[in-house]
Amino acid sequence: LLTAGPVHGQETDFASRVSPEVLSVVQPVLQDAASDGLPLEALQAKVLEGVAKGVATDRIGQVVAGLAGEFRSVRAGLREHLPSVELTDQELVAAAMASRQGVPADALARVWQSRPDASTMEVPVTVLAELVRRGVPIPDAVGVMSHVVNSRIPMNVAAQIPGRLDGARGPDTPPGAALGQALRMLNIPDPPIRGKGRGPGG
Repeated sequence: LLTAGPVHGQETDFASRVSPEVLSVVQPVLQDAASDGLPLEALQAKVLEGVAKGVATDRIGQVVAGLAGEFRSVRAGLREHLPSVELTDQELVAAAMASRQGVPADALARVWQSRPDASTMEVPVTVLAELVRRGVPIPDAVGVMSHVVNSRIPMNVAAQIPGRLDGARGPDTPPGAALGQALRMLNIPDPPIRGKGRGPGG
């Protein structure tokens, strides 16, 4: 009862922004998602994106159903490694972004397991996805973000890492070296040495 009002209001606002035809196609998917505890706002946003772009109704339905399936799959993978962790909608969306970049569930779980408290993982996992998208090898990106989380680096600082990486990139600068420069520009301590090698930029 405490959540029924806001959810109903959210659904009413959404329904007023799409045609009856689109609503009839996506409503079953959205209802199942809401019952399953999936990120409803993210799915609705995908519908609205498709409407704004003039995507065919059937295609919108397919994309939204696929995204809901993606959320379920990522959540199931994380639950295998983090059975006691309750994921927020924002964390699950971020994890799905990272999964799309090829980050496996066990690597995502390592970032979660590095946190010293119950702080939200939305920003660290989003940054992880952005680093991998920019070409940073997954082990390096996971190691850096685990270090950032464990070191309690402020999230407003962590969120700047991808932008600083872009600024440090050059034609002859590999992503790993640029990442090391980005961390130094933000005064983030070097990650621990992995094995016999050094961390990014080392």
